[in-house]
Amino acid sequence: MKHLNISLLFFFISIVPYALFSQVVPYDLKLEYRENPEGVDVKKPRFFWKLQSEEAGQYQKSYQLIVSTSKENIEKNIGDVYNSKKVRSAETTQIVYEGKPLESTTQYYWKVRVWDKNNISSWSKTSTFSTGIFSIDDWKGAQWIAWRNQEEWEAEWWRKKKVESGATEFQLPSYFGAHLNMFERYHFFDDKKHDPAPLLRKSFNVQKRIKRAKAYISGIGYYELYINGKKIGNSVLDPGWTDYRKTILYATHDITNEVKNGTNAAGVMLGRGFYGMMAYDHWGFYKKNGWIGQPKLICRIKVEYEDGTTKEIVSDLSWKVTGGPVVYDGPHMGEIYDATKEIEGWSDAALDDATWDNVKPAPHPGGELVSQMCEPIRVTKTFHPVATKNSSRGQWFDVGTNMSGWVRLRIKNATKGQRVIIYFGESKDPITVSQPGGLQQMAYVCKGDGVEYAESRFSYKGFRYIKIKSFRKLKFSLDDVEVKYVHSDVPRVGHFESSDETVNAVHDICRKSLIFNLHSIPTDCPHREKNGWLGDAVTGMEFGMANYDLAALMTKFTRDIFDTQDKLGGIPAIAPANKYGSGKSTLWSSAGVHIPWYMYQYYGDIRLFENYWKNMMLWVKRSWEYNNIAEKDGMFKERFNDWVTPYDATYKGGGKPGGNEVIASMNFYLALKRLSHIAKKLGKNKDEKRLNVQVERMYKGIQKYAFDDKKLEYVGLKPFNEFLPVVNILALNYGIVPDKYRAQLEKKVVDNIVKDKNYHLWGGVFTVHSAYEYLPKNGYADLMHKVVINEEWPSFGWMIKNGATTLPEGYKFTASNIHHFMGAVDNFFYRHLVGINVDESKPGYQNIVLKPNFIKTMNFAKASYNSIHGEIKAAWKKLDKNTYEYSGFIPVNCSATVVLPHKNVTLPSGKFNFKVKI
Repeated sequence: MKHLNISLLFFFISIVPYALFSQVVPYDLKLEYRENPEGVDVKKPRFFWKLQSEEAGQYQKSYQLIVSTSKENIEKNIGDVYNSKKVRSAETTQIVYEGKPLESTTQYYWKVRVWDKNNISSWSKTSTFSTGIFSIDDWKGAQWIAWRNQEEWEAEWWRKKKVESGATEFQLPSYFGAHLNMFERYHFFDDKKHDPAPLLRKSFNVQKRIKRAKAYISGIGYYELYINGKKIGNSVLDPGWTDYRKTILYATHDITNEVKNGTNAAGVMLGRGFYGMMAYDHWGFYKKNGWIGQPKLICRIKVEYEDGTTKEIVSDLSWKVTGGPVVYDGPHMGEIYDATKEIEGWSDAALDDATWDNVKPAPHPGGELVSQMCEPIRVTKTFHPVATKNSSRGQWFDVGTNMSGWVRLRIKNATKGQRVIIYFGESKDPITVSQPGGLQQMAYVCKGDGVEYAESRFSYKGFRYIKIKSFRKLKFSLDDVEVKYVHSDVPRVGHFESSDETVNAVHDICRKSLIFNLHSIPTDCPHREKNGWLGDAVTGMEFGMANYDLAALMTKFTRDIFDTQDKLGGIPAIAPANKYGSGKSTLWSSAGVHIPWYMYQYYGDIRLFENYWKNMMLWVKRSWEYNNIAEKDGMFKERFNDWVTPYDATYKGGGKPGGNEVIASMNFYLALKRLSHIAKKLGKNKDEKRLNVQVERMYKGIQKYAFDDKKLEYVGLKPFNEFLPVVNILALNYGIVPDKYRAQLEKKVVDNIVKDKNYHLWGGVFTVHSAYEYLPKNGYADLMHKVVINEEWPSFGWMIKNGATTLPEGYKFTASNIHHFMGAVDNFFYRHLVGINVDESKPGYQNIVLKPNFIKTMNFAKASYNSIHGEIKAAWKKLDKNTYEYSGFIPVNCSATVVLPHKNVTLPSGKFNFKVKI
């Protein structure tokens, strides 16, 4: 199974130049990981660019970066706010702005000139960014506004919650209304229904020639902005979810083309979102110590005139409000759109709003208003279902895959007031209360006007199947149903393909499970919980970064994590959170270290460690004080474990095999090692020394209490009569095993997989995360390929054989079937089949390690990763029984070490090709 006996008989490399002296051209300019971003509120933002050239071995010797306040200046190469001059450096990423202080709500232009190895220079095309709001004063008096008097709203809200508390049942996601359809939920409080989603509007006049107009807006939980009847932007479910007591996101929209001379109108529709959720939920968001509130708005519209003057329109008590056609909405409880309550032209300038209510002042939610710098949630794909049939309980549709999103239903020739309910689910019968997410629904009341469309606005679903029930039955064709993927619109950067269709299918379900769980946070599942479980992020976000550009989203989510931190340093198991299990799990809360570490490895980003270093050190301190077991120093008590192991189906003891402590202790050891590495890089010498002492303390505790020197293996604190894969695989991967025992323990792990478990990996998410890293990296790639494709339970091959279109929560289909956290197997495909690896000593993929494994039973494998420096390509194929070709492309300004059996070669940028006879 190892490649130690392979000899390299033939070696060939070609670096193919297209033009002998082709210069380097910068492209794909970004600022804070985004292309031409709006509303940047980072006062010292970072610049990024990539390089292209037709000449092999090209690189950047120097650069000059300029930032201007006008098109005229940038076209003349005048950087009136920043001119770096010529900087001798090969860096093209994480370049910090060092110019004059940026001004808020201002448009900027920038470009970069680079000098290549031949000292030939070339300018990039111009890119832009606008700044957001830097201080409270920059909101120009805008205030939070809402529909109802706050005291009256609160009294009625808590009256309803008290009634619900007497009618609860244990059925996630909500303890109330689990068995009710949408109209039953809506009419439960028929004496005084919940308010519909409010419509707010404001008219304003523009009397001069407009240069630019922008809107800075936050409506929580969700908002849709309209100018003169037109919806602005293509984002949905905006803004992203946060702990509104700590952070509130606002967005910046360019509305220059929508504002006209004369009378204009701004309209905003508000949804509840996660601010004042309707659900009586398990995680405590509904509680009075949370962030409950009625939908509210803050908005500033800045109109700049050609003559240099400005006009400000802000949210204040002059705005008008009324109820809209969304009469009921909530992320878990679904929504009802009553088309008979539509107000035609509600956001048009011509509407007479004299009968509308005046808005009321709303209390500040408490959090800091910050710009939403990550990619918004959007509809990313639209298609039709693959099958339909009639049933006794409604018309059934199969969309072909598990997914997150919703549908748009075309309704023809309905009568006014006719009701339609759409049920969504993973179960073939979506009207199944016990399935994940329970009764996920969207309801529609028809206006009876020829052709009309029903579509969600303020709640997304996780599903594969839908059923449509219409009172006074309507019939629908496949073309009447448009299926829409809905998730954070992060760019795809990774692609993988091989000759093994099972491997391809496993890669596909990993990638899809990840993207369908990105909704401004990485969720565990898009139906039942929709929560940002941190353990899932520890094992999921690393492989996620190989497939999607997660830099901006993880920057946002890292703030979410530390927003949950309590004063003592404890971090809950989910983010956002309302103190859910704060400090009880270092295994889950270690995401606060591991995610910034992934950002450092993939993007060379050190700023998250700089920004949250005190928080991380406080977390370390709290973890020692609360989780360390005094009588077994270096062993940590822990709430969670190696989630969803096959032992869940076979183990008859209480809790988990071996207990939770050793896994948590080993993970904390890894977190401390990573923090120590960063402390050295940041020049935090005292912290580095303290952390190194703690690393040694953890190491001694693990060896003393978790290593059985008679069996020569690691064990849990709880007696267990079998070899425990997880603690031994983690010990190997985390560098915990003493050198004298490594070979023996490695053999035990392999024997457990091959002999004891018949080519099965008997572990959960942390086992998968480490096993598919350590074992293929140490000569067992063929073995791990065999484990992946094994069609007998428990395995990924078994999932594919049994029709999985996304990853289930463990090796079963009895819980959620859209969970990403076992997707770390995907690292195996990119890193150890095709061989694309980061150089951990020089993060960011400017230095690449290419180390393929030629799998005997496969004919080819290929992958690409569009790194922050450019697209890396690598592929191998079998030419005959003993000969392989390994080829690919190294981006400009990068180098790679190619690691082949008994041969390492360092290459500059360009194409490469090796032939290897084994």
